[in-house]
Amino acid sequence: MTRRPFVVIALLAVLAGGASACSSGSGGPGASPSASFDSERALSIGRRFAQCARDHGYPAFPDPVVQDGNLAWPGEVPDLKDQIRTIMEQQPECKAIMDESMSLGDPHRDTTPSAQDMEKLRAFAKCMRDQGIEGFPDPKPDGTFPLVGTPLEQEGKSERVLTAIDACKHLYDKKIAIS
Repeated sequence: MTRRPFVVIALLAVLAGGASACSSGSGGPGASPSASFDSERALSIGRRFAQCARDHGYPAFPDPVVQDGNLAWPGEVPDLKDQIRTIMEQQPECKAIMDESMSLGDPHRDTTPSAQDMEKLRAFAKCMRDQGIEGFPDPKPDGTFPLVGTPLEQEGKSERVLTAIDACKHLYDKKIAIS
């Protein structure tokens, strides 16, 4: 069985869809799960999301597993990230389940970003604004972007947001999180 790279559930909630938003890495070599990540709760949320997806027209949507400290969906599911995004956009009850994951944290995220990473995060935020995402905030001292409860969170991964993310991801190539 071939294993695909999987998405951390907290990142799926980034901009209401998480995929991995701006993520291209998995926390890097030697990353270890943080004490604040609750893998049992993540697995429970992931299973509820999978059932919601199956109940709403995705009968083959797989149940998740915890793999290397990440919530992952095993198997070869074509366009899994797109399916998750579509489900969250079209099914508010499924999105509400996934939104619970925001409190879990990222199992590979250091609690305090380095000064260099903070500089990169600020450059990423400025780039997002330069790309037309008005009001995209600078990161908080913990490295998270305060988007919860904002119109940007509600907008989710619209085409304009995805285009901006694509244009800015070269500035910060690690996972991002929202608060």
